[in-house]
Amino acid sequence: MHDTKSSPRDGTSGTFKRSQPQIFHRRTFRINRASAQHLSYCTREDSYLIIQVGDKGLVLDKTDGPNHLKVVEEFGYEMDLHCGAIRKALLAFQSDEYIRRYLYTRLNRPEAFPKADPAELAEELRTIREKGIAVSHGEYVPDAVGIGAPIYGIDGRISASVGIIAPYSRIEDDTHLLHLQEQVRHSAAELSYYMGHTFKQEK
Repeated sequence: MHDTKSSPRDGTSGTFKRSQPQIFHRRTFRINRASAQHLSYCTREDSYLIIQVGDKGLVLDKTDGPNHLKVVEEFGYEMDLHCGAIRKALLAFQSDEYIRRYLYTRLNRPEAFPKADPAELAEELRTIREKGIAVSHGEYVPDAVGIGAPIYGIDGRISASVGIIAPYSRIEDDTHLLHLQEQVRHSAAELSYYMGHTFKQEK
């Protein structure tokens, strides 16, 4: 079990109220736009803000990077929460109850995408929680890397996720990949701060 007082994970339903997209959008659109522009400038890749709607992740906002070769995912796209790193960053920080339900009901649906083994996905989600960041390789966009990190609200619960998608051809080496991860992590922390979240200092 996880102590919800010390953990940013949602210890309740693990889902958003119907008005959550409007609430998040109203509070943070201008701040997110500036942060996303900075993320796209630093990484030279398109950046995405994704929120949870039911069992899916919806692209609430997208900022274009300067590179001409694009990995296309537009505003309003909804896909399963285990689809790609940016959405997995949302799924990984839900309540234990929500994750169990998702693993053993959502994944076995014929329309579930991508196909995934519940045990393997559970282990991947644990790793994402430990590292605080998600990375995917060609999961639903061939020859592309996705990087996503969680955004927390003032109540310490997961509010959204932010990240980038980049083609393999622009990832120079492991050092470059780690640099991109740190840029995404920084952007998520900045957005969490502007949402009113306070990160606890490690003792």
